[in-house]
Amino acid sequence: MVTKTLPRWIYSSLRNILLNRRYPKISDQSKYLILHAFSRRNSGDGLLVDLTLEAMADAGIGGAEIEILALDPDSFDDDPPVHRAPGEPFAQFTPKLAGAVFELLANQLGSGQVAKRVANAKGLVAVGGGYLVADSFVRQAGVLLNHLAQLRTAARAPIPSIYLPQSVGPLHGPVGQSVKRNLNKVSLFCARDDLTMAEIGGDNIIRCADLAVLKLARTADIVADRKLHAGAPIVVGRDLPHPGDYIERLKNLGQSLSKPLWAVQADVAGDRSDRAFYQRNGLSDDGTLAAMLADGTGGAVVSVRLHGAIASLIAGRPAIHLAYERKGWGAYEDLGLGEYVHDAREFDVALVADQMAQLGQDPTAFWDCITNAAPKLRAQYDGLVDELRRHLL
Repeated sequence: MVTKTLPRWIYSSLRNILLNRRYPKISDQSKYLILHAFSRRNSGDGLLVDLTLEAMADAGIGGAEIEILALDPDSFDDDPPVHRAPGEPFAQFTPKLAGAVFELLANQLGSGQVAKRVANAKGLVAVGGGYLVADSFVRQAGVLLNHLAQLRTAARAPIPSIYLPQSVGPLHGPVGQSVKRNLNKVSLFCARDDLTMAEIGGDNIIRCADLAVLKLARTADIVADRKLHAGAPIVVGRDLPHPGDYIERLKNLGQSLSKPLWAVQADVAGDRSDRAFYQRNGLSDDGTLAAMLADGTGGAVVSVRLHGAIASLIAGRPAIHLAYERKGWGAYEDLGLGEYVHDAREFDVALVADQMAQLGQDPTAFWDCITNAAPKLRAQYDGLVDELRRHLL
């Protein structure tokens, strides 16, 4: 070890020199950098970026002070400026994967594209979500190539770093351990479910609901204008790892509903596209969820994608969520909607169909749950904005 062969004061001086070379002084830095953005081709991920910008604005940080690192920058406009993050957003074998490997190696030495961007930042804010999951080889590889360089740089940067509400884990293997270790080093980590709280631990962690859940609680007309959407039920499906009976149950649910509309939330390249999932499984494609919500098409929603469900709630549609990860239960329990979240791989088709029918007839009890949960969630949002202000300004 260096500390055993050099006097401590020499070691400290060398370390400070290296840090000063790697990062300029804070007084030279002018932008806040948003990390871990994905793609606007997935409307849920785009929503989280928008809500991140909104929370920063509420804390007093305007768009002119912000830049974004995104895996799919071409899907964004240039306001604020968006830069390409190392990685491959659509799990395809492209030259971007080789670039991600080189970035990871450079990052190990404290250099690379991410380090250069961070060197010009005065604060770091990570988009919320559920992208730090390392429970299989494929997911560990995804975290390693797409996210670890950003997380590791944030953890060692001498500037404030805040990770907005996340569902992290399960964390297996060396990648999982690296994620946990580095999350414990950022300035503030916000966990959006209790399992994440328990798995990550640390003195820098707080419990806070998903940004979209907090947005819903602040949208007054959601609880004031309880429109009865009696149109055709909307189903948002998606591909799942280790599906078990999921696809069969989803098809049976479609047959149990009255002329459902199958909606696309993630219209991306490759197998992750909802359209590709529908085509592979002989399901119809009736358009995007965003368009249906915007033009008033359809009625109540049942969504396998969490932010498809929450976007529907924000648009005034009652929505059932078929959850496949811990984030789904956390979000719906925060909203007081525990009876309307079901395991996507094991849900009772008849029960979900009955709930959809009830929501189409009278959603009052459903909206009452959100009304009762809203004050606590609004207080959480105010506390989160205060934390942003305290750490970043």
